Amino acid sequence: MDIEEDLKQEVISILKKLVQFPSENPPGITKEIVEYLISEVFKEEDGFRNQVVISKKNGVELHNLISTIGNGKRVIGLTGHFDVIPAGDSSQWESPPFSAIIKDGKLYGRGSADMKGGIAFLIGVIKLLSKIPVFLENYRLVFLGTADEEKGMIGSITLSNQDVMKDLILLVIAEPTNLQIGVGEKGLLWVKLIITGKAAHGSMPHEGINAIERALKILPQLHKILGDKTNDILGKSTLNIGCISGGTAINIVPDRAILDLDYRLIPEQKHQQMKKKLKNLPQPDFSVKFEILKDLPALLSDDKHIFIQNLREISQSEIIGLSYATDAANLINTNDPIPFVIFGPGDPKNIHKIDEFIEINQIFEAIIHLKNALLCTYLKKM
Repeated sequence: MDIEEDLKQEVISILKKLVQFPSENPPGITKEIVEYLISEVFKEEDGFRNQVVISKKNGVELHNLISTIGNGKRVIGLTGHFDVIPAGDSSQWESPPFSAIIKDGKLYGRGSADMKGGIAFLIGVIKLLSKIPVFLENYRLVFLGTADEEKGMIGSITLSNQDVMKDLILLVIAEPTNLQIGVGEKGLLWVKLIITGKAAHGSMPHEGINAIERALKILPQLHKILGDKTNDILGKSTLNIGCISGGTAINIVPDRAILDLDYRLIPEQKHQQMKKKLKNLPQPDFSVKFEILKDLPALLSDDKHIFIQNLREISQSEIIGLSYATDAANLINTNDPIPFVIFGPGDPKNIHKIDEFIEINQIFEAIIHLKNALLCTYLKKM
């Protein structure tokens, strides 16, 4: 089944408007987007119930949105984030980064793929399902629009404290996956290691203790403590040493070195065990202090779940795992997880780049695939 032309034009219009809101993060202000969606998309006269939830970060108000339609006891959650990374030097773009120019079937602009195209896709699905009375009698559709996903996820943290996951039987996260079906994401553990030494004149290094040289001794161990565990979907855990800083001048023995570590961990790699290993790094003559900057759990959905199998069959897409974290890490309770998929239009190789774009027809494909998979699973018919 194809999408009617009027809905296609509505989805394109919504996407253009969303991209034209410059919700660069920082500061990640999303008020205009939320006001637009409430007034023009999720209208109360059409049966939507809207709740604006404010997050505060560095004194700035960031707007999140919960929009609900339907009266069933069971809830299907559809989530996407409103903020985008900075566009950078606009002169480097072929078209202004927030112009939402359409050319050769592609819409260009910062955030078009990551992930305002995903939000437009979810809106299209909601629009179609909201016209099926029997669906709304049995289920509620809840759109969760978040702020700050790119710089700390304060939006999804705030929404998780609003009991938004109550009665949810499924969560769809519309990150750009090129229509592949993500059923897992690695956990995130960001760590700051602080190594101390003793300052001295550079001409007399024996009088001091070189903190940078101590850091070099530690580096191999930081990789070694990962071990060789493997997950069938997510592969192996990884480490990126993202930043090293230390020292004040070429002729001074550095008394301090700092390593910023980005661990991406599979479910088999327990975070508490990793923290313990970091705390007990074997160094006979000095200690290492560490600070946890961010800690998000790994997530893994049951790829045998009937909805995921239906989506796979309908879309003819691959099952994949993601190396990065999404808002799902804050929304899903790892002690009592629900089925989820990370599925959306947009090529992940194209995001966070100059001249970011999304193929419009892929948005329509995503709408059809998800709508049919939901109906096939939850109403047992196409």
